[in-house]
Amino acid sequence: MTDSPDDQDYDRYADVLGDALAHAANESLILARLEEYFSPKPATLFETGEAQRQLQDRVDKLVDAFGGPPRLIIRGLEEPKPKYDTYLSAALQEAIAVFYRTRRSVYRAQTFMIGAHLLRSKPDLLKLPGDLKLQQLITSNTDSVFWEHAETCFIRLAGFWDRIGQVLDFVFFSIRLYERDGFVAVADRIRANVLRMQPELQTTDAWIAVWAYKKSEREDGLQWLLSRRNLLVHSLHLRAIPPTEQAEIFESAFNHLDKRLRENLAPSTPEKEMQRINTHLSLAASLFPDILSLCEFRAVTLGKP
Repeated sequence: MTDSPDDQDYDRYADVLGDALAHAANESLILARLEEYFSPKPATLFETGEAQRQLQDRVDKLVDAFGGPPRLIIRGLEEPKPKYDTYLSAALQEAIAVFYRTRRSVYRAQTFMIGAHLLRSKPDLLKLPGDLKLQQLITSNTDSVFWEHAETCFIRLAGFWDRIGQVLDFVFFSIRLYERDGFVAVADRIRANVLRMQPELQTTDAWIAVWAYKKSEREDGLQWLLSRRNLLVHSLHLRAIPPTEQAEIFESAFNHLDKRLRENLAPSTPEKEMQRINTHLSLAASLFPDILSLCEFRAVTLGKP
């Protein structure tokens, strides 16, 4: 007795669904296991439990200073519920959440870079189909997924600094409707307004470090990162640069997008792209305490407890 066509379709569907479920369930476990072997390991906001507690303590005190809920709330049974300003808490948690989403994207990009390398160098490790064209297709698709995740990393890294701008815009200017201004505009406004009234801020280690990153156009500077993000969001997708010498049956006119890809976006090797990503992730992690210091400075100068 043989299965009917409908039964065969159902079995194939069940197999695919099982593979999808296994992938979804196993991804976080696989990424966590691989982290042990990543070099360098993606940066984090804290390395130990004690460092995490210290960071959370600073965040809690800052939130409390700007009218947020304290750690401990004691209320009598007949007393009305107290009302607190939760904006800063939400803005800080938004920045932290985006940082760790970025970190997960770094894991994924690193994993697919490793996978693509092994598929090319040691295809026998994975029992690929014998068809050479199919093997090449699998390797090409794995490469493509790496570039997708790398692109997401750059966009999210820039998005982290947008969230930091959201925090600073509230702390320094009480602005809650944060729509068009990015971190750069907020930092410029702090420099043009707050530093004139409180010049001591300009000599703090926190401001010096944050401003140096903000104005840098080098590969490890924010201007470079934002320029790349803008290209990726509005114009180009991240990919390997195609070879220039290809047999064509026609001669192409000047291609502005190809020029921008090669000269402005200027993708490098997967290894170099991961180095760029990890550099900016590390800078985001190392500068986050400085951002808190700027907020703490503002709280003190405003006479907040």
